[in-house]
Amino acid sequence: MKPATKRPPTPPPLPPPFASHTARIERPSTYLPSLEAAGSNFVDTATYVPKLDEPIKPEWYFFYGTLAKPDILKHILDLQEEPLLRPAKIIGYKLASWGQYRALIDGEPSEEVSGFAYEVQTIEHEFKLARYETNAYKLHRCRIRFTDNTEPRELSGNTFMYAGDAGALQAGRFDRVLWELQMGTRLPDKWKTPTEEILRRMGVEPNVLNDSGR
Repeated sequence: MKPATKRPPTPPPLPPPFASHTARIERPSTYLPSLEAAGSNFVDTATYVPKLDEPIKPEWYFFYGTLAKPDILKHILDLQEEPLLRPAKIIGYKLASWGQYRALIDGEPSEEVSGFAYEVQTIEHEFKLARYETNAYKLHRCRIRFTDNTEPRELSGNTFMYAGDAGALQAGRFDRVLWELQMGTRLPDKWKTPTEEILRRMGVEPNVLNDSGR
């Protein structure tokens, strides 16, 4: 007797046919309520760009070195015309030599540094000045006093000061502070050279320096 043959499984029923476009379920649109909430001037509102109440104001800078030369300043800022510099001075500062350059450092209250002031017009120009000065100098607020008998006679502005150790600069010693700023790292403590040893290498005895009252 032959075994009964198994019938294949019954296939699943076919899905119902798609409803015609006339039988779509209508859903409420969220676009129209949003459009009504925007008001009648929604086009102006969408394209409105807010403006700053106060635009960026020019900033005065005091220069005492190479930047005080109009041709150099014109080249650095990529100006079309020669810049207008006003003779000026700052009080309470003095200049020291840093290689072939001049460096502004703190001085006695009565000391003065003469130079020129320039009204920088844009932030881009401020960035160019900072890039030119490098990190050997730092931006510093100062009181600029004009010496050309023209108004304004005095105002607050910026200048670039020496960013390292002013004492080491004046003594002609290795400036550890400036070296670390420029290299972006700190010297190990074992590399520190005592002041007495530095003076001996310069041919100056420490007791002589102390007797001089410096």
